[in-house]
Amino acid sequence: MTPDPDVQRAYFEEAEVDRFRWVTNAPGFAETEDELLKPLAPGLERPLLEIGCGEGNNLLRFAELGPCTGVDLFRKKLAFAAREQPGARFAAADAARLPFPDAAFGSVLVRDLLHHVQDPGAVLREVARVLRPGGHFVLLEPNGRNPLIWLQTRMVPAEAGARDFDPERVAGFLSGLPFEALRVEARQPLPLRRALLHYEKGIPALGRSRGGRALLAAGESALGLCLPRSRWTYVLITARRAGSSP
Repeated sequence: MTPDPDVQRAYFEEAEVDRFRWVTNAPGFAETEDELLKPLAPGLERPLLEIGCGEGNNLLRFAELGPCTGVDLFRKKLAFAAREQPGARFAAADAARLPFPDAAFGSVLVRDLLHHVQDPGAVLREVARVLRPGGHFVLLEPNGRNPLIWLQTRMVPAEAGARDFDPERVAGFLSGLPFEALRVEARQPLPLRRALLHYEKGIPALGRSRGGRALLAAGESALGLCLPRSRWTYVLITARRAGSSP
């Protein structure tokens, strides 16, 4: 399914301040983001670029480790991100036409972006261009086979593109591009906390209780034993830019 640019713009144009606070600070949920992202930090060489950074909640978890730059198409999101992270750099740009020279970055992060764009291949060609040889690439995309992701794609029109995403398709986007040491993994089996602690549609107060947090985490772990990894929430791909390091 090809995303409708008008639907995407209407959904993403404004800065989602409440969502940023939820993702970065909400008890019970912010920990799930830490579990997803912080293990990636040791392998990310500097400078780091995130394409599609939004309000900057991903970069916030990496900024203390060195220079970071965020790119997004929507200026209101970038203005908010710059206020929250004065130590990082931000630029407004199309993900398929980045305003940086070749081999400018040691690492590139792309999260939850490809299912929102019309040409994922164009974005990944830009990743390869701005990433220096030997540099690290991290790609995180939702898995449309996951029950909760599937439900989200039905409820939120701007997320409908993720319905067609699965580990094989996401990995296929990198075919023919200059990446090596490609590794495809699954992350987070069934994110109950993402649904039940949602700042608008859930009951975030559940996360303020130690018992509530423990119960939700145990439930996720139990479900993870039943759900095949091919249907877990996130497809994580890590790779290196082919070529000799400088």
